[in-house]
Amino acid sequence: MTDDTNDLRRQLDKARQMIALNERIDDLIEESLQARRSLADTMAHVLPALCAMVGAKAAFLRSFGEELSLVTVTHPRNTIVPCFDEVLEATEKDGDAVTLRRGDVVLVAQPLDVAGEWFGQAAVVLDANSKSAQDPEHVAALLNVMCEEVDNFLYSIRATRERHRVMMSLGDALKHRVLAEGLKSAVDVLAKSVPLDRLLLVVVAEEDSTSTVHVQLFERGVLRFDTMGALAPHADEEVVRREARAHLRSGDTALLQRFGFERAQEEVLINGVTTTTVVGKLLVTSSVGGFNTWDRELLSGFSGFIRQRVVDFNKEWRTLHRSFRAEDVSRLLIEEGYDKRYLTPREAEVGMVFIDISGFTKLSEQVLKTPSAVADLVERWSHEAVEIVWKHGGVFDKMVGDCIIALFGPPFFDTDRSNRILRAVECAREIRAMTSAFPSRDGFEHLREGGLAVSTGVNLAPLFVGRFGPNDNFTGFSSGMNNTARLQGCAERDEILVMREAIEALPADHGLTFGAERQAKVKNVADPLRFAPLVG
Repeated sequence: MTDDTNDLRRQLDKARQMIALNERIDDLIEESLQARRSLADTMAHVLPALCAMVGAKAAFLRSFGEELSLVTVTHPRNTIVPCFDEVLEATEKDGDAVTLRRGDVVLVAQPLDVAGEWFGQAAVVLDANSKSAQDPEHVAALLNVMCEEVDNFLYSIRATRERHRVMMSLGDALKHRVLAEGLKSAVDVLAKSVPLDRLLLVVVAEEDSTSTVHVQLFERGVLRFDTMGALAPHADEEVVRREARAHLRSGDTALLQRFGFERAQEEVLINGVTTTTVVGKLLVTSSVGGFNTWDRELLSGFSGFIRQRVVDFNKEWRTLHRSFRAEDVSRLLIEEGYDKRYLTPREAEVGMVFIDISGFTKLSEQVLKTPSAVADLVERWSHEAVEIVWKHGGVFDKMVGDCIIALFGPPFFDTDRSNRILRAVECAREIRAMTSAFPSRDGFEHLREGGLAVSTGVNLAPLFVGRFGPNDNFTGFSSGMNNTARLQGCAERDEILVMREAIEALPADHGLTFGAERQAKVKNVADPLRFAPLVG
């Protein structure tokens, strides 16, 4: 037999061996996929087959496992691989197989590549005197066969790892205190991961006593239309808001026609399980004509993150807006750690207003008569009174019966004491005027004969103020607060009584007129209260 014939036979034997190994590893990988084995369990079947085919004494594979961290599997189990660190260093980047001869062993190793990304390394350990060690190139070829087959298994892990990375980036982006900025960053992350052409986002934000519908339009990840303030106001902004609200409520297509989204993948942002509320919609188009399974999973995850961010934002907004005006809520929400900085209880000098509907008991029994009529008056009057409190920069503390309590100074305390008491007095005067005009409104004609009035106490005093109790209510405590309540009890119909110390704290140019000073001895207070009525 000639040398050429022998060489051809050897080549055929090697080819058969590679085909046999390929078939064997392919079968083992398919079994593992069907059995849903982990990477470690799969390699516990694959590595012994590799060693048997190659004639290796040991083998290992190091790659990313299901927990998305690097794991090392050896055969035999718990084998200490010689020159392990040296092998890792030699294959830490993409490249060809390497052969290391160290003493009585030969190591053949190669990096793992999954979809063009370095994904670990694999190696076999040969006895230096073995037949296989004399042909490291063939061993490298066999090792590569195994790696190519394992690549199919690792691809799903790589996809999971990449999806996890993108999801973490989306979550981090949406943590931004400003919702609009968080959305911009999140869309930028998404646009780098899926073939995103255009994206239309409609969300319901709790930014006033009802809600505001916001619209954002992105093209190739760039914000083109926005109602959240991230771009200059658009001439059609209010029209777009109305179209967006109609789309969420009834499926009206005017908004979609405006922006050309008649054909798009839609994700509905729903809050709740037993009782569901639509908090927004997401519509996207692809730059390549459609989205594959990978894209759709990311879009679904993106929608979930946005839904949760909007729900959390709205919940936080509503909680704060129970006490603070919209401008102050916005200012709080853009600051990291706002609760500790501004809402932690502290002692400060605060303007206070206690304002109560005069003769409410008699009014309820003799004029309003029914519980529903009483509730209707209190609801309408208190709503407008709180709006006036916010208009003057105050904080709504609470409502006790028909008495509204307002504070001036919190939460930022960026005005001086004279400004705080001035705003408190002006607020009290406007609520009084609103109350006097209330019977002229439709539905309250029954109040016109006797009219509607309030009695008011205004003070400036030290207060321990902030969030208290299991419900984190924003309120305050002090003797000054108690005395303001007593002062309100001294006020006659339509009187606004102001403590003497508070009057003295008003700015020199306040322009207010007060009547003669009066005194009142009240229960559990040693010194009488000293105050004067506001005139006009």
